[in-house]
This record gives sequence, C-alpha cells and structure tokens, in this order.
Amino acid sequence: MAISYLIAGIAVWGFIGWLVDRWFDLGGVPIGIGAIVGAAGGVYLVVRRLGV
Repeated sequence: MAISYLIAGIAVWGFIGWLVDRWFDLGGVPIGIGAIVGAAGGVYLVVRRLGV
C-alpha cells in the first residue's frame, strides 16, 4: 500500500507538471518539480497512514 502512494503521487503530480510544461513551454522544469512534489506528498501520506 505504501509504494502505491509514492507511485501515484509521482505519476499524478508529474502529469500535472507535464500539462503545465505543455501549456507554458518551460523546457521540462515543471515535470521535475511535479515529480518531487508528488514524491514528498507520497512520503507524507505514508508517514501519516503508518504513523512512523
């Protein structure tokens, strides 16, 4: 379950970053930022869910 939070966070926010990149043509930077934000959000959800 924990790995699914991480993968989903990276995938969803990476996709949002891709959309922003396509819209504003920023050279791929939003994709990286989205992936990092998604990974951080996934870690937060895992910590919150498991109480580590």
